Amino acid sequence: MVRPYFAVSALEGADPVSSLLLGTPTSPPSPVSPPAFLLFQCNHHCCFCLFSSNDLARFLLFSQFSILMEKSAYFLFGGTNFNKKKFATDFAKFKKCKEDDDSTKKVSFFEEEEEPEHEKKAVSSKKRKRRSANSEPIEGFDVFKSSKKARGKGKEEENTKNEVVENPNKELNRRMEQDALARKQYNIHVSGSNIPPPLKSFAELSSRYGCKGFILRNLAELGFREPTPIQRQAIPVLLSGRECFACAPTGSGKTFAFICPMLMKLKRPSTDGIRAVILSPARELAAQTAREGKKLIKGSEFRIRLMTKPLVKTADFSKLKCDVLISTPMRLQRAIKAKKIDLSKVEFLVLDESDKLFEQSLLKQIDSVVKACSNPSIIRSLFSATLPDSVEELARSIMHDAVRVIIGRKNTASETVKQTLVFAGTEEGKLIALRQRFAESLNPPVLIFVQSKERAKELYDELKGESIRVGVIHSDLPPGERENAVDSFRAGETWVLIATDVIARGMDFKGINCVINYDFPDSASAYIHRIGRSGRAGRSGEAVTFYTEEDVPYLRNIANTMTSSGCEVPSWIMSLKKQKWKKHRPRRDAIYTRPTADEDVQEE
Repeated sequence: MVRPYFAVSALEGADPVSSLLLGTPTSPPSPVSPPAFLLFQCNHHCCFCLFSSNDLARFLLFSQFSILMEKSAYFLFGGTNFNKKKFATDFAKFKKCKEDDDSTKKVSFFEEEEEPEHEKKAVSSKKRKRRSANSEPIEGFDVFKSSKKARGKGKEEENTKNEVVENPNKELNRRMEQDALARKQYNIHVSGSNIPPPLKSFAELSSRYGCKGFILRNLAELGFREPTPIQRQAIPVLLSGRECFACAPTGSGKTFAFICPMLMKLKRPSTDGIRAVILSPARELAAQTAREGKKLIKGSEFRIRLMTKPLVKTADFSKLKCDVLISTPMRLQRAIKAKKIDLSKVEFLVLDESDKLFEQSLLKQIDSVVKACSNPSIIRSLFSATLPDSVEELARSIMHDAVRVIIGRKNTASETVKQTLVFAGTEEGKLIALRQRFAESLNPPVLIFVQSKERAKELYDELKGESIRVGVIHSDLPPGERENAVDSFRAGETWVLIATDVIARGMDFKGINCVINYDFPDSASAYIHRIGRSGRAGRSGEAVTFYTEEDVPYLRNIANTMTSSGCEVPSWIMSLKKQKWKKHRPRRDAIYTRPTADEDVQEE
């Protein structure tokens, strides 16, 4: 059984077919009329028949065609009537079509279903490729729809592509989640794009980055078993070629965090000139960095040099073999101005204690060094225990696509240091409180900070006559005496060292038990760096701060720093109004408790 599906014409507007489909009388098509065609579909929806206009009239006389026309939903056949008696002779010709309808399958335009095997015949090469026997029947005819087999194959390919895309994304998300958990464990906070994962152990330096054996061997000899938090994140960042500014507590291993990747990236010694520069704000810190760096290059041919005054005056830097140069900004600027040094091949520039280096008094010197390091592929990095917002803005102005690494809370003191505040009332009261403390429990080594070199001399004069091994260091001393003072304190020959802020930053004194702020610090960052000389590398320490009536307005600022590191502060101090920091260096009375010559004359 077949039914009309739709009509097509060789030319648009063919009258014979269109008028016949609409049920209006028409004459048989003339020989010159354009051929027209009508497409029919069988009841099984599996095949189609195409009839020309010449056979159309006879086909329409099929016995059940009128019933199908009445039930049809197609608008073209609505209201059509046929005279069965008039065409009775023709109905007989189509009865066989009804009997064979279930077994006969019609051929579509594009595909053909296979016949039973016993009825298969040779097929002409001009015919289309037969459809497979397990294909499903077609519901309707659509010249734009591909076969279900093609669609199924397309879906499989699409699913395969999606799996290929999704699997890397899943793996990436899994790694990012692991990295986030590791950073949370070590209190590491990062910001930036495409940040490399933190180190799990020093062994990864070899497996992931091809670290030379002498570096790992020297780290083990120095007692480094596991990376510190700043080393876990800063080393991969610098090894990936990214610029970095990092803030980590005092005594957390920042020096090795930038020297280690620097040596790994340089790979081997070179005679092409200076390849790395480390700037430190003080000579003592520069000397300490050079000393620690030389420990790390033991067993290699790398050369680390400290910029000294004789070196600036006499050395010929064009012939000087040096891979890493460590200097203060002033000395390096002098060498640059004298055109004695070429920094155009420098690959690494490190600003240690960067917040101090970016102070107004040092900005011009830093600017001259940064300009002299003109290598376009240079990697810059900034390290400090305190990182004010103003320093971050300046850092971003000279750095490209930098990664920000913060360990713990930004600008906070070490949590391993016990901090206390002591009200002394007056300058005389501070000296009395200091002597009382020494009488009760003197647990050397002890480091005492004052606000100026004059006051350092005065306090030294007061204590040197007592049974205390005391030393002093300030900027007026010659370099040799300053080095001797530091070395004696490290060796234990000096129990108490009186100092200005010249050694408040970066200096690593092993095992300092107590830091005393004899004079109130002039800023929160100064306080953090001062007390950071104690409690280093996980050790416990103590910090005592004396304050007088003049210091009370700024007491709240220090109290906030103490509470952020977990220390308890009296409630009345926290209720004080917070003052905007200025350089708090009030004019203080001289440190004297012994009668002067004038006082002796007045008594007489």
